[in-house]
Amino acid sequence: MYCPECSGEYREGFTHCADCDVDLVESLPSPEEAPAGELVTVLETSDPGELAFVESLLRSAGIPFSTKGDHLQSLFALGAIGGYNAVAGPVSIQVSEEHAEAAAQILEEAVPDESEDPDLAAAPE
Repeated sequence: MYCPECSGEYREGFTHCADCDVDLVESLPSPEEAPAGELVTVLETSDPGELAFVESLLRSAGIPFSTKGDHLQSLFALGAIGGYNAVAGPVSIQVSEEHAEAAAQILEEAVPDESEDPDLAAAPE
């Protein structure tokens, strides 16, 4: 038996996760599958906060995605100080071609384009 929230494994006879306060299930769902087909990059970022935000938006919308370059961040001596490692470059989020338009629409609505918003673009001198 497994907890669907924390993935904790329980012995037979248990029916409820004491930590998460949810009923146990016979087996855990399979891990998220990478998108099938040709991949399209919908975002490149060096901001870990933006990456997490966009991943959560895509998950909420049910759009499968893949990240490229996120595992390279810790391979270099300095790691990711103040964001992602400059040597490894930005992390890319990719979706299948069939989901590219929907993903772009979600990102357009959620992440403002600073060049189009005069309040965001105008920096005090």
